[in-house]
Amino acid sequence: MRAVLTIAVTCLIGPFVASAGEHSTSPSDAILNAYIGWVETTNAKDVVQWSTFLAPGAVFFPPGVPALVSREAIVDYYIELFEDPHFTLDCTQTFVEVADSNDLALTRGTCNGTFSLPDGSVGRGSSKWAKVWVPLESGEWKCQLNTWNMN
Repeated sequence: MRAVLTIAVTCLIGPFVASAGEHSTSPSDAILNAYIGWVETTNAKDVVQWSTFLAPGAVFFPPGVPALVSREAIVDYYIELFEDPHFTLDCTQTFVEVADSNDLALTRGTCNGTFSLPDGSVGRGSSKWAKVWVPLESGEWKCQLNTWNMN
């Protein structure tokens, strides 16, 4: 009787236990979650945590300045942004497309930002952006390329 009860319980809860272990985030969801974390750490002005979203060999193309082609240059650029007491972003990722090979993804979206003007007052602006994300061996998606321009 005990064996029958064990088999019955296993048949009833087994699929739930197996599906809980098999549950994984889709690449699109993982990238969206990474992007949400990116914006949160940007607004927290936590450059150490923010820099964890960068892929090895990342390249950034900010408007009006030369390309940032090293991790050090990218981090230095963001350190300067984070020193601005009025700097904040309100961003939305509006599109994500993951390659069939799952080895890269393209995202795009919009941002509204606040920043300090030269006279110390608060300025506001909006931009559009595009990013290329790549997965690491750990399965985490990191930003390989980032570019944006002001509206």
